[in-house]
Amino acid sequence: MARRSKVELFEQIRKAHEREEPSIRASAERFHVRRRDVRQALSAAVPLARKPVVRVAPLLGPWSATISGWQEADRAAQSPITGLMCA
Repeated sequence: MARRSKVELFEQIRKAHEREEPSIRASAERFHVRRRDVRQALSAAVPLARKPVVRVAPLLGPWSATISGWQEADRAAQSPITGLMCA
């Protein structure tokens, strides 16, 4: 089975449910997805947005202010016209 986007998959599930009205379990088996995905497809045409992953950098924590200062200095040293470093 070819890889398809989630929006296309949701559309196929919704159309199949309108035409044939199979059970949620049968639709899940047919489209090789979880029953939760079938329920989401029937409730909304567009899948829910994914939650952004919040990552922590515990080793860089004490140095984050120093690194930010370096980055700001680098940005300030760049020429606004060419974007190249000024010597």
